[in-house]
Amino acid sequence: MRVRVYVGETRSKAMIKRLRTNGWGRMFTVARATPWSGEQWGFDNGAYVFYSGGLPFDEDVFRRRLQASYCKGPPALAVVPDEVGGGINSLEFSERWRSDLPDEWPWYLAVQDGMEVDDVEPLLGSYSGIFLGGTDAFKTTAAEWCGLAHRHNKLFHYGRAGTAKKIQHAQSVGADSLDSAFPLWTKERFNFFEEILTKGHPQGSLELGV
Repeated sequence: MRVRVYVGETRSKAMIKRLRTNGWGRMFTVARATPWSGEQWGFDNGAYVFYSGGLPFDEDVFRRRLQASYCKGPPALAVVPDEVGGGINSLEFSERWRSDLPDEWPWYLAVQDGMEVDDVEPLLGSYSGIFLGGTDAFKTTAAEWCGLAHRHNKLFHYGRAGTAKKIQHAQSVGADSLDSAFPLWTKERFNFFEEILTKGHPQGSLELGV
């Protein structure tokens, strides 16, 4: 199975040309979505951006982005708001949000440190998939979350696969999709990213720690 790939919300014409050639899409995290015709795109909730800046999740910004992006048609995946590092509190936060979101979009539940499979499994009915967030240590549990998603005929997304090891880890556990900002910094990084995904690591298989 070929993993579906999303990069960050680049607007570089040269980069978009390469994305289209590879059949890859973009994950819109901060701006409103501007997908090209036929793009398989993702809509992130932006919680990690606020968290990284030391700010609380801005519900008004999220709602404005959602409203502005809604006319573009459903994305391939969308992430329900969560609380980064919030554990069970984040799960409860996401559950409150889910009932307020349009059912015609494929909403994914973000899982992270502090959550267990038994906490999440009873709630999966209202979601299209599981989005793996969390720390590097938590990402080592990816196979458990992928297995849970697939047992319930849901999809599994490996979030922020920002290193070669994470990219290969996502592939090895059977992730349906991943997102990464890794290839956007330089042409050389894009080439390396492309090679990992299409041919495997040029120096052979990496140890699957993350």
